[in-house]
Amino acid sequence: MKEIPAVQTLHNMLILRGEGSLGDAILSSACYREIKKANPQIKITVACFGSAYGYFLHFPYVDEVFKLPVHRVLRPNQRWVSLIWAALKLRRRHFDLVLDSCYKPFWNWRLFKKIVGRGLVLDNYTSPVQPFGAPSAHASEHEVAILKLLGIAHPNPAYELPVPADTQQAVEQWLTQQKLSRYILLNPSGSVAARSFRADTLREICAVARRLRLPFVVPAMASQVQQLQKIFADEKDVFVKQTAHVFELFELVRRSAAVLTPDTAVVHIASGFEKPTLAFYNTLSAYNAPHNPQAVLLETDPADINTFDWWQLEKRIDELQKWL
Repeated sequence: MKEIPAVQTLHNMLILRGEGSLGDAILSSACYREIKKANPQIKITVACFGSAYGYFLHFPYVDEVFKLPVHRVLRPNQRWVSLIWAALKLRRRHFDLVLDSCYKPFWNWRLFKKIVGRGLVLDNYTSPVQPFGAPSAHASEHEVAILKLLGIAHPNPAYELPVPADTQQAVEQWLTQQKLSRYILLNPSGSVAARSFRADTLREICAVARRLRLPFVVPAMASQVQQLQKIFADEKDVFVKQTAHVFELFELVRRSAAVLTPDTAVVHIASGFEKPTLAFYNTLSAYNAPHNPQAVLLETDPADINTFDWWQLEKRIDELQKWL
């Protein structure tokens, strides 16, 4: 790209999400809001996949969501034909600018961008320099750098976590039925098995966290409900809540007193609401660390989130106490 246009000159913009995770979508959420605030007339289209797709479908600053032909993870040398076909469809939209903030050096993804962008792609490989900062920077710093390149001098880096009014009401009704006002949100699982708690780990974490003197709400997908209810069958202070969609999870986090989670998506949701958080990380990086002064970390075995120093767990739980 010879010259990066100012955001006020743009009419039709495409933002590409090469990661399908909810966490990565949340990390990028300020970018869409700040662009729309700087230029309310711009049309923003997001091309994405995975759990990010459901998030952006109801995102207030996105005008259209295009579903990419990828299920959960984009890998090299996969889906060449379907990606090229999707790129040709998007190319016909004649975007003023195509933006991609992820680090995906795969040839299938780079060819996809080349077809879509017609030379109007702004990404981590834009010449003459990589414009979004070093990989060691936090995601929010990348997004701020992008916005400044587009001429937005003082962007707000806060995450955007929309919760529809009917979802707020549904969660409030459920909490009232359970007679819950303050509680710890204990998230049991991440997007992969290596970032999910086993039954014995969940019970032990609850046992240690009881020193916080609050009940627990455990959010669950439909496929997890029976298993989690069985795990906590004898625990009167643990309430399993099936979440209908991601926005119910947002609201449960928003209303919680603190969050315990092995899932980075929930870490970022909690960061957006500035909730006291104990985050279990098996792969910690500067890019995806909690952006939250009330978060404490417990690093685990890289291969298994269930393997960690239990003495450190007690220390981290005690650290949470000062914010409750």
